[in-house]
Amino acid sequence: MIASTILLIMVTAVLSLFINMMKSYKYNTFRLSINRDVRTFTNELTDTATFANYFIILSDFSTRTVGTSPDEVLAYLADGESGDCLLLVFKDTADDTKVSRLIGYYHDPDADGLGPVRKFDTTFSPSVSGTTLWTLMPATSTLHTNPDIISAGTIGKANGTSTSGRLFYNFFNRSIMVKGQINYISNDGLTRRAVSTYNFTVSPRG
Repeated sequence: MIASTILLIMVTAVLSLFINMMKSYKYNTFRLSINRDVRTFTNELTDTATFANYFIILSDFSTRTVGTSPDEVLAYLADGESGDCLLLVFKDTADDTKVSRLIGYYHDPDADGLGPVRKFDTTFSPSVSGTTLWTLMPATSTLHTNPDIISAGTIGKANGTSTSGRLFYNFFNRSIMVKGQINYISNDGLTRRAVSTYNFTVSPRG
């Protein structure tokens, strides 16, 4: 009986140590994944935005215009406002009234504010008129199907005067301030959530 009790205690201790080691390993893996996601997003957005001619921030991927035809206009957010959809516009070098490429990044949150950052990239050949920019975006039905840039749960944290809690902030119509939070959440109910915030600024100079 004594030997069995000692063996049971030893087995319990070993199992507990093993579980704690696995939880620690998984948490550290989450942290490395977050660092990878932040680097990927900041590097790509910085490189892409540098060559864009200008940017537009929208409230979200699906909210594109205000008014009705023929008075329909782009629902862009002004200086000091923030939204969950960023458009980077590239003009035709031969005709600056036309658009040759449109790249968009947007947060696709669920009811809890968690969800991936997605991207679309469309090149137009020949270039097209930029007067109705919203018609150049992918259909709203592609909201959940465009490729992920950050797949982990993400929360936008930019604060604006008209909208808050969004990912992209319009800084004096010259720069985009990106303020977000990445959450890696385990499905095992044991590993604690790994969370990290990120902040950076990009400016189109194309």
